[in-house]
Amino acid sequence: MSRSRTPPRVTHALAARHEALWLRLTALHAQIAAVAARRPQAPVSAQTISVAEALLRNAQVFLGRGEVLLMAAPDHGGLLTQLGQTLAGLDAWEAANAEWRGALNAFVWKVEGDAPLPVQRLRPKLSAAPAPHADPDYAAYKARMLDLRDKLAKRMEQFRNR
Repeated sequence: MSRSRTPPRVTHALAARHEALWLRLTALHAQIAAVAARRPQAPVSAQTISVAEALLRNAQVFLGRGEVLLMAAPDHGGLLTQLGQTLAGLDAWEAANAEWRGALNAFVWKVEGDAPLPVQRLRPKLSAAPAPHADPDYAAYKARMLDLRDKLAKRMEQFRNR
């Protein structure tokens, strides 16, 4: 019996996985759509079915359908429908887990506790961030890093000379 799961919390890895999966599904959808427009009843090759099933299985994390493993439809029309529904589910998950940030002038993933991560597939044109040397804390950070490098070099030299 399948049980409905809640979608996972958004992380950098999950956002990257979503974007890669979206690109692969879109490419396969376009290929299937070209054939389905002319011959929707034409059978799909075994290789294409295995690729489609793998992509549909990977998309289940974002769709929240539980433990049900989807089987790809054997004809182009049916597979086109399945891929379209899956893409719609991925878009819905993205809409629920991304938000517009005016300061960055881009949509970003709602990643908890981390720096904002732009939705890369939307090709964001981010606002330019201020140069790091303009930050007053940057000079202190740079001085601390130089001090740590000097201490590390000294410690390595002590280790070699023992």
